[in-house]
Amino acid sequence: MGKKDKNPSSSVLGNKGILVGIIIIAVIITLVGIFLITGNAGGAPTPASSPKPTTSPTPVPEPVKSARPSVELFVMSFCPYGVQAENAMEPVVGLLGTKADITVRFIATVQGTTVDSVKSLHGLPEAKEDLRQLCIAKYYPQALWPYLVDVNARCYPVNKNATQLASCQKSVTATRGIDNQKIETCAGGSEGLTLLSADEAITKNYKVTGSPTLIMNGQRYSGLRTAEAYKQGICARFETPPAECSVNLSAPAVAASTGSC
Repeated sequence: MGKKDKNPSSSVLGNKGILVGIIIIAVIITLVGIFLITGNAGGAPTPASSPKPTTSPTPVPEPVKSARPSVELFVMSFCPYGVQAENAMEPVVGLLGTKADITVRFIATVQGTTVDSVKSLHGLPEAKEDLRQLCIAKYYPQALWPYLVDVNARCYPVNKNATQLASCQKSVTATRGIDNQKIETCAGGSEGLTLLSADEAITKNYKVTGSPTLIMNGQRYSGLRTAEAYKQGICARFETPPAECSVNLSAPAVAASTGSC
């Protein structure tokens, strides 16, 4: 007969030890797997398990083209950024004024039947100048842009002094061959208010609130405020760009501002 095992429980303990070891190893492997999946102890997903969403850039709308583009520059006459925009647009008008309809429109609110009822951001002097410029555009359209450049250079700096402003305006109209009394009569009466009310309606239709705002063929322009950039924006909206579009209006010494009133 073979010999009996002197300690039968030792094999049982050995088997239990092996089983415990296997369980411990399984737990360790499970924990390591969890750590690798989560990427860190805090449970934040790894880039591989949770990729960042991608967003496509907002597409730039194609320019609306026409045979004769409509260009509307909305300003407040004594807004420094509006003044800058007018000065930048003036050489463009000289270049493309016979090919496109380039118009200055004014941001103001007519609340009554007198000039004093007009509300404009920079006060009554600005409202009166808006009215003057609308009347000049009606009766002396060829003199409007030269007048604007002169007023911006000479009268805008003194717009807070009523006496100096009135003297300056009268001097500029005389220089440009404009009947100042005719303009004062138009600007001070119902005729001027009717012109400004028409601009107010167009301004509200486009939801324009800031000076300057440029609308080309019904589209809001968001490029640089330089003569060359304005020219390129207008030329991009011709069905057939005229030869004038090849003329460069760059003015590198002039920095374009991005502010608004």
